[in-house]
Amino acid sequence: MVASASVIEDTLSCLYGSVEGSNSWATAMGRVAAATGADRFTFNSVGHDGSFHHDSAPFDPEGLIMFAQDYADKDLRLQRIVSERRRGLIHTGDVMTAQEIARCPVHNEFYRLFPECWNACILALEHLGGITAPTIQRRASKGPFSAQETRLLEVLGPHICRVVELQALVPARTLGEDGIVAALDGLDDGVIIFDQAGFVLHMNAPARAIVAIKDGLELTRGVLRASHRDSRQALFQAMTRTLRVAAGLSFDLPRPIGLRRPGNARPLIVRAFVSPTGKDANRMGVLTVQDRASWQAPNADTVRAATGLTPAEARLAVALLEGESVIAYARREGLSEHTARSHLKQIRSKLGVTRQANIVAVLARMCGF
Repeated sequence: MVASASVIEDTLSCLYGSVEGSNSWATAMGRVAAATGADRFTFNSVGHDGSFHHDSAPFDPEGLIMFAQDYADKDLRLQRIVSERRRGLIHTGDVMTAQEIARCPVHNEFYRLFPECWNACILALEHLGGITAPTIQRRASKGPFSAQETRLLEVLGPHICRVVELQALVPARTLGEDGIVAALDGLDDGVIIFDQAGFVLHMNAPARAIVAIKDGLELTRGVLRASHRDSRQALFQAMTRTLRVAAGLSFDLPRPIGLRRPGNARPLIVRAFVSPTGKDANRMGVLTVQDRASWQAPNADTVRAATGLTPAEARLAVALLEGESVIAYARREGLSEHTARSHLKQIRSKLGVTRQANIVAVLARMCGF
């Protein structure tokens, strides 16, 4: 009991230290994982209005954004915790049958990518205007959590919820005090600020207008997503790379990307930055969104002069800038799809990019878009 009391005291000190600034929230979550014998600690929150938010340690923006976008609404455990008002310690087997687990996308798709999440113990609590679910997870090979480990989660859970509540005040306070919102709201381009888990904290009026009609961007459970399927991976990678820079794990911000728009041939040009305020994982990501619906695409000669592409490659590049697909361009020009894609491959090589979305952004920048 002495050892357990010491572990609890040290963990609580670390948790509340993340509010005072003596250590980061990522460090505090890692301490919870270590104390409970977990490979990963995840904090889930489901609002009474259906909103969803979560965070986890070790820090993993890819997993956080992927789960929020594609799997949160498929997790039967969260659904039943909310609908059946389950509270207290809950193991997967308490709310799902073996047959449901065998068919579950979370277990059979998401956990294949993140196997450290297989065994889970959830503490469901009423808090923060909804249901909070601090969750400890670890690999199947390590077996279920012991009674002492789950008891630690039960003791720490209410404190974790309180710290999250206090942490939620920090971004809003920091944004207001530093005048970031006021400055960015005055820009003509769209501006979107998102936190270390990918959840949107603020959008200015131009960005809200784009998102409202899903004209290239949309919100999925609080996380930004490209509304055109072909652009989703590019935006996902841009956001996760930005969050790694914000967390101090990388210094390489993503290149600008062009997002296809269902209702407009002109792409949205998205550039990523890290906010100048905050520290460690509390720094925020910032996207600027340029809507140039009235912009006139340069001609092929201008593109050739700016990039060194061949005439055939430059014509395809102009088509991409105007929002045309490679297949549609090939049909219009009487080319085989193979030939058009060969031109696309050469364009990517000469511009030093790997994705079509990056081609659009690089060309737009070179040609004064």
